[in-house]
Amino acid sequence: MRRVSLALWLLAGALSLVWIAGCQSGPGEQELFDKATAAQEQSDFPTAIKAYQDLVSKYPKSTYAPKCQFMMGYLYANHMKDTAKAKAAYQDFIKNYPEDQLIKDAQWELDHLGMDVNEIEELNKMLETSDTTATHQG
Repeated sequence: MRRVSLALWLLAGALSLVWIAGCQSGPGEQELFDKATAAQEQSDFPTAIKAYQDLVSKYPKSTYAPKCQFMMGYLYANHMKDTAKAKAAYQDFIKNYPEDQLIKDAQWELDHLGMDVNEIEELNKMLETSDTTATHQG
């Protein structure tokens, strides 16, 4: 009888562990990142943004989180043409990930948000320098 009781307890414990593992709160960070990047590659920007948001929200300390936060700003600005959401995403990036390697890029994007590339003086100067260099080499 003791063996049966012990076996039942072990079975109940194993089933509990399976049940708890099965009740995890959705996909993991790698799965969310893969979903976001796949959606982005297919130009499904709303799905990409949602997956990036989910990752940042569920795993804010993930190594993927800074890039995901940055990409939300980038997609809002350049593909969804929603400068208000892009601005908020970039500001959140700067606030939450100030040591990240993309910090200067985020600030640059924020400083030039909504501008046409022809309006950005730094880019025009770089293009002029490039054209001058190419003319002198050719």
